[in-house]
Amino acid sequence: MGPGAHRPYDEQYWTRPWSTAVFAGDLFEGVPFGEQPTVIYTADDMPPRHFLGEIAFGHGLLITPTCDMTEQRKGGIAHPYRTLVPVLPLELVLTETGALDESANLLRSRDAVGPYMYLPPLPAVLDEEAVACLFRPALVSDELLADPPRRVAQLQPEARRHLKVKLAAYWGRVAVDPTELPLTERGEEELRADGWPPSRYDDPAGPAANG
Repeated sequence: MGPGAHRPYDEQYWTRPWSTAVFAGDLFEGVPFGEQPTVIYTADDMPPRHFLGEIAFGHGLLITPTCDMTEQRKGGIAHPYRTLVPVLPLELVLTETGALDESANLLRSRDAVGPYMYLPPLPAVLDEEAVACLFRPALVSDELLADPPRRVAQLQPEARRHLKVKLAAYWGRVAVDPTELPLTERGEEELRADGWPPSRYDDPAGPAANG
């Protein structure tokens, strides 16, 4: 696992898009988050733990379960709805959330701060450390992610499994032992593409992250 034995090593997070279908943990660019409510705090308020600032468009991490997006019997997509959470620079979040600043080292080492998932830098895509804001999901269509193609990276198996653990802890308030979860999805290798772009979600001329 990672530095605190509770998250993967940095090199176990990102990889170049490789699959013909989308997976939970895929990273997309240009995702709209603009309809979310925001709150303005005054100097007399307690510093918030959750990032409450406006997010118009940005990178988004797909959290819809992989098995729920694919039609198991006939192939193709099972439904057109995709849930993503915004990915923000860690320093921005720390600046805007005074209460979280005290837990910065815990977030970096163990990824043990419930509302967030730590994400290491990704060359040419995420220039610095980032976090996925698990508490601010947005719903978009599958077509929006494909036209124009918006996928820029995918999580490797260890990080994908870690995402499942984080989602269970935040949304279900359940502590899951990652070793009890399969490392890969059923039939995953059958979705590996032979060339570039691997899917309609990937831009032939766009940034193809190498991790």
